[in-house]
Amino acid sequence: NANRHISSSVDGREYPSLTDWFAEKGKATGILTLGDVADATPAAFFGHNTERDESDDLTADILKSKVDIICGSGRKDFTRRDDGRDLMKELKDKGFSIIGDYTGIDSQKGRVICLDERLDEATNEKNINSLAEATRRTINSLQKMNKDGFFLMVEGAKIDYAGHSMCLPASVLETFSFDLAIAEALKFADEDGETLVVVSADHETGGLVLLDGNRETGRIMGLYFSNDHTPAILPVFAYGPHSAEFLGSYENTDIPRKIKELTK
Repeated sequence: NANRHISSSVDGREYPSLTDWFAEKGKATGILTLGDVADATPAAFFGHNTERDESDDLTADILKSKVDIICGSGRKDFTRRDDGRDLMKELKDKGFSIIGDYTGIDSQKGRVICLDERLDEATNEKNINSLAEATRRTINSLQKMNKDGFFLMVEGAKIDYAGHSMCLPASVLETFSFDLAIAEALKFADEDGETLVVVSADHETGGLVLLDGNRETGRIMGLYFSNDHTPAILPVFAYGPHSAEFLGSYENTDIPRKIKELTK
């Protein structure tokens, strides 16, 4: 569970992440989040720690990771550190380019870390396409890196924030932003013909229920039953080769296993 332990057992035994697994298969790998790159979900794809809040240790794990592209906000986790390390220099010495503008991802050569604080902003009408554009550019870059395929994790991070704050307009906008990013992945999958797109979440937040609405006026009435994570059953959407294999019920840990089985 990314919200408790980051690719690690409670006693510190490291678990291989999907980025590790795909890199060993000779694929390019990327992590993209509309939030802090050291937060639980993105960190689960490059870090190994028993505590999700150990941002110094988690970001230092990038040096040992096989990830080619990491993009999100959270520059402070790399520059204002309790351990005193100059992680930016260490990452550059490892061959990473460090940039601050997600629109430049696909103009770089080699491994890239993009720390763009605009990706930390709440979604609004002006920036609603940010995650979609970053997704498209990251796909372009990963394609150029490796003609034999890639793995990319994209997170619509602030859907969770909206649920915690019990804010319906935010839930709508953040979900729409993520939906636009999914559209970019589906467009690429249609063009490529060999790409599997899987969409799910690690949990639900807020227990949002839509009680009423009016299609003509655009009015919606929603009610949150909590300001925290809930045990609501989550859907899994799959598109592309072997997508039918995802029919059925799964535990969270079953989804990475299923992806590995289908992409051996």
